[in-house]
Amino acid sequence: MIEEHDFTGLKCPLPVLKAKRVLKKLDKGKAVVFISDDPASPIDFSHFSENEGYDISIKSLVTGKHYFTLSKI
Repeated sequence: MIEEHDFTGLKCPLPVLKAKRVLKKLDKGKAVVFISDDPASPIDFSHFSENEGYDISIKSLVTGKHYFTLSKI
């Protein structure tokens, strides 16, 4: 089962800052899902994962929620 963290209602930069805390404890090869409804979060999570060396998958829904699956590479 993949761990999920729902950051709905939080505005930039809080979703990424809170995700960073969670990811510090993530073992290599493991994945975690973050949920956010902040419109800037796809850009923020993409830049963060690129700079910090995480693999990312983004799924955005019509409802405005974004699901980010990050794994340590």
